[in-house]
Amino acid sequence: MAEPRFAEYARNSPTSAAAKPSKPQEQTSNLPPESKGAMATECQGSSDNCRPSSVLFENPSKSLVVIDIPSSLEESQVLPSQIPRLRIVSAEPPAAPYPNPEPRHGRDDPSAVASPAAQLAELMTTAAVNSALQDLAVSFPGPFHRPRVLQPQAPLLSGLPPVLPEKAEPLHGSIEDLCDSFHMSAPLFNLVVLDPPWPNRSARRKTDKYATVRNLDDMRSLLLHIPLASHLAQDGLVAVWITNKPSIQAFLTSPMGLFAAWGLEVVTEWTWLKVAASGEPLYDVDSAWRKPWEKLVIAKRTGSKKPDALNSRVIVAVPDVHSRKPNLRGLFQDILGEGFLGLEIFARNLTAGWWSWGDEVLRFQQPEHWTETEDM
Repeated sequence: MAEPRFAEYARNSPTSAAAKPSKPQEQTSNLPPESKGAMATECQGSSDNCRPSSVLFENPSKSLVVIDIPSSLEESQVLPSQIPRLRIVSAEPPAAPYPNPEPRHGRDDPSAVASPAAQLAELMTTAAVNSALQDLAVSFPGPFHRPRVLQPQAPLLSGLPPVLPEKAEPLHGSIEDLCDSFHMSAPLFNLVVLDPPWPNRSARRKTDKYATVRNLDDMRSLLLHIPLASHLAQDGLVAVWITNKPSIQAFLTSPMGLFAAWGLEVVTEWTWLKVAASGEPLYDVDSAWRKPWEKLVIAKRTGSKKPDALNSRVIVAVPDVHSRKPNLRGLFQDILGEGFLGLEIFARNLTAGWWSWGDEVLRFQQPEHWTETEDM
């Protein structure tokens, strides 16, 4: 069996400056107001001599990968050839799985009323997750996350501009308001990532800015405002994060669904398995009420060639702050090449070299979310 690929600080060569543990400063207010390019430095020599990847483990077939979410976001702040010099302020990783949620008001098991197609899809996802857990038990003992910067966030300081990555193009505003501007100015993209605000009662109860639409009809109307077909490269990919409600997957993939309206067909799915610091799923895999995963549905233009390296994958990661997901740029480089152009819609942060569009596109670019390091 091939040697697993690890990326922990302790196993890097002590002669590599990029491999030294960081010593983040306690305050974020020392960031230069003119900060551009996330204070990056060029990576010299081979990639092995650069800062360790956010990939903590990857099996030989690349069907299973363990990702450190904060590191993936830090790496996204600079171009692939550069070393990040900022650390993102993160949440304490959950130490152990959460208790399984109990049904309220005597509700029936949701799987009992799901369509046969939805039940089959859930069985396939469960099988993939169980296979990944068995692989990890044999091949990767951990750790499942890197040390995080946990100091309390400073109060929002008005007048300080956001931290802007190099060659990032933010479109700060709603889909409806910026649709025409986007259509006139945007290039062709090799990858379009969407994290839509799906209808969700629990999300609407939250006090943050995670706004959701009322229903799937409103969501369809909103998403069809996006001129996606005219800005997706001929061999481009579209990746959409979805919740575990069967109606949402059908909304995308049914014969009359959104992908069909965009001229797309499904290629594969990636599953983000959320784990505690111990490596255990946050919820019981067989729980009927809360699954420990979210899925990324990946599509291509109908009739176009499927990239050879694009296959199903389980992404294992310890969650961070609410609404943060793993940055996908690094995971798609093996599929699309290092220089591919990406667009993220409903973004909450920027990615170097990408376009990002949404009401909260600068949310996690504010200076209080970042701290400078002396070494990485």
